Formats: sequence, structure tokens, C-alpha cells
Amino acid sequence: MSCPDCFTGSVHSHAGEAKGKEDTLHGKKCYIASPPSTSSTSTSVIIYLTDVFGLNLINAKHLADRFAVETGCKVLMPDVIPGHGGPVSLLDAIGVISEPVALWDVGGQLRRIAAVFAVGWYSIPLSIRLSTRATPKRAYPDIAQFARAVREELPPGAKLGVVGFCWGGYASTNLCKEPAVVGGSERLIDVQFCGHPYGLKTPDMIVDAVRTHKVPFSMAIGDKDKFFKRERVEETEAALRQKAGSGEGVDGYNYEIKVYRGCTHGFVVRAKPNNEVETAAAEQARAQAVGWLKKYL
Repeated sequence: MSCPDCFTGSVHSHAGEAKGKEDTLHGKKCYIASPPSTSSTSTSVIIYLTDVFGLNLINAKHLADRFAVETGCKVLMPDVIPGHGGPVSLLDAIGVISEPVALWDVGGQLRRIAAVFAVGWYSIPLSIRLSTRATPKRAYPDIAQFARAVREELPPGAKLGVVGFCWGGYASTNLCKEPAVVGGSERLIDVQFCGHPYGLKTPDMIVDAVRTHKVPFSMAIGDKDKFFKRERVEETEAALRQKAGSGEGVDGYNYEIKVYRGCTHGFVVRAKPNNEVETAAAEQARAQAVGWLKKYL
């Protein structure tokens, strides 16, 4: 089951409309973000695997738009969560509950009571679905099939990157171990970035992601992440150093794990605008992702 912080954060509707378009690719509804045609000649593609809110959350589309502009690559965000992503109304309701309200503020107290009921209405069925048929592990074969279909269509010389957040971080990490063709030796993914991944068995999954095909691996994590706690980060870093060196290219291994102080799970995508620490860290993590993707695509 997802951790409670998977359902918290802010909806970034203040950032305006998304710039991309929606279409169907390889049997999946996708949000597609493209770089300005005058600014890029890249034929490489990035697959964006979302958190539990899927294509419903405007934040993810804004981030995909920025990745497209700043990397010069087309970004594909497929709807791969069984039953589709969670309702954004859940984020709004949790936001109402988390805001302080004076005892004598009758209207505020009534809004909070309504929000409590809304959270139960939305979160219980979503949590059941995410812990049964929509677990990252169960959805993974379908995601791998989509990634292979995208790879097969790439023109000669083009590369395939993947980014994953929260729920999507499980698949983005495990895709690093996949061959482009089942039974083959050529790697499927050329570069990976994940932010606050959920569902990983650490350190083994991350070590395997780095070692199997030597896919450059980058991760951003908050030091207050309740799911991926600091001790697990340290254990993973130690295992990587032992089995893949420093991560600076020795023997072909490239990896980095950056920890952002004062940040909780979900900060890269759902940082609250009034939280200066997480907002600044989200921008830094986006720059981390862009720099990593541009380096290897």
C-alpha cells in the first residue's frame, strides 16, 4: 500500500494550462510534450511514468512540458495505472484538512469536516486499488511492453530515457534491467531519473539497475521521506560503492543519489507553493533531472 505522503501536496493550477496534447500510442492514452520545433533536432524520447495521480494531475504535465523544452526531447506520459490515476480532489481535500483553522471559525470547521468525508470517499477505494490490481509490480509488464514498442519505433541513433516519480519510480528503475528485445543483450533504456520512488526493494533493485546494462541512474530523495528513509539511502549508497564504484564512470558505471534537506515524499512533483524549502528543492531536482538526461541522451 502507498505511504500517506503519496496522497499529499499541492495542485499547481496556478502555473497555467499544459502545452502538450493527448493522443493514443501503442494502445495507451498518452500526454505528449514536444520541444519547440525551432529549438531542437533531437530524435531521442523520454518516457515519463507518473505518481498515483496519473494523467489527472496538471503538475505532471507541466513538468513534462519543461523536460521537453529543456532537454529538446519529446516526452511521452502514458496512462499505465490500472483503473487510471487517482482523483485530484483527494489532494485538495487533504490540503483543507492540513490547514490550521480557529475553533470559532464555523465555516472553516465545516469545510474541514466535509474534507474529512471527502478524503475517506476518495482514498479508501484508491488505496484498495493501489494495493491490489494497481501495484507498481502488477502494472510493470504492461509498462515494459510499452517501452519496447516506443524503442522499436525510434530512428537510428536515437536514444530512450525514462523518468519516474513515486508510483512510477518502481518501473523506471526496473526498466534499466530490461533488454530492448526479450532475450536480447542490447539495453532498453539509455538513461534513468527517478524522484522519491515507491515500492523498491533496496539496495538490490537499484544496484541491479546500475549494474545490469550500465544505465546511468539518477535519483532525488527528500531527507524526510517516510518511505525511503535516510538509513535506506545510506545502505543503498554503500552497496553501490561496493559493487559499482564511485558512480563517476569507472568501469562504465554512472549513478548519483541526491538528498534534499527538509523535503518529504512527493516534493519534486507536488511541492506546496508556500513551502519555500520544498519549492526551491523541486526546482533543483528538476535541474538535476534535466542535466542528467541531457548528458546521456
